[in-house]
Amino acid sequence: MNAIFRPLGQYLKKAKSLNSKGHICLSLKPIPMRANLLLATLLISQANTHSAQEYFVSQDHSDFFEWFHERSQVDQLYSDRSTLYIFTDQVNVRHKPATNAAILTQLPIGWAVTNIAYRENYLPKATINGYEDIWYHVRGKDSQGKDFEGYVWGSHIAKGWREADLTGDGKPEFVMLGVAGKARETPSDIKAEIRILQSNHLISQTLVPQLCVFEECASSPMIRVLQSQKIEGLTVIEASTMTVGCSTGIDKAFYYWNGSGLERVYQAEYASNTEIYRKRFTVAAAGKQVSQVQLCEYGGEDSGYNPIWNCKTVQVTPPSAAKPIAVSNQHQIREN
Repeated sequence: MNAIFRPLGQYLKKAKSLNSKGHICLSLKPIPMRANLLLATLLISQANTHSAQEYFVSQDHSDFFEWFHERSQVDQLYSDRSTLYIFTDQVNVRHKPATNAAILTQLPIGWAVTNIAYRENYLPKATINGYEDIWYHVRGKDSQGKDFEGYVWGSHIAKGWREADLTGDGKPEFVMLGVAGKARETPSDIKAEIRILQSNHLISQTLVPQLCVFEECASSPMIRVLQSQKIEGLTVIEASTMTVGCSTGIDKAFYYWNGSGLERVYQAEYASNTEIYRKRFTVAAAGKQVSQVQLCEYGGEDSGYNPIWNCKTVQVTPPSAAKPIAVSNQHQIREN
């Protein structure tokens, strides 16, 4: 993030204790670059408490704000010399931040690059496939070992990433959150996407509807892999965002890893208590013949902002024990 605005974030964090209503806005953690203007506006208006408070986040969410940004990787998206990861396969690295600029090389999905933070107040942008995002200035070595320095459009950069052993083979998979590959057709058509790599190969990709992670959203994204210590086989991936501005937005989507792919099991906008999606799902230990499974459903959050899963044991009838069902000829359905 621009060094000019880091001390502004420091000032605003201290302002939390000065505000009689206990409101805060921004923390030390860098957030999307368009917040720079907001930061400057807040400092200019510090003498007028009431006008500044219009931009602050309610105290109801201040603890979550701190918790979220301690775990989000959004600071790495704007920090100099941070490591970023390519979200799409065969991504063009261009000589200049423009779609018609010369292509220097192409990078595979999951490839690591080094961020070169912009100086002063310069932030090139482009709208491609309906998504407005910035151009990242990056350097590194390509798959042929050749050094490069150029520009990658922001929606080809993962907005969050984690390593976790999902398949139980003792080797971690690479889980990434980013902008959906499908073109955006209308302003309300907003989607993110979770992509999972195993040994640098894509093994799963799942759309996350109504989750806005591209730059225009001015949101902070986060992805977590939550593996239950109590229920064997219960692994859930959380994709979430927090938006700070004139109001607070907290969007969370939870996906169960069923051994071969992701199932959406719960999604909500938490600041307004709006439930978007809910589904019961069955959990079984991977690679085992079981007589019981767990039937689980979202049950809220604990004090540490972790999801609670209400599960009950359900008996499973093995296929060999199932009784055949007699079907009368007069009720058979024939295909012509």
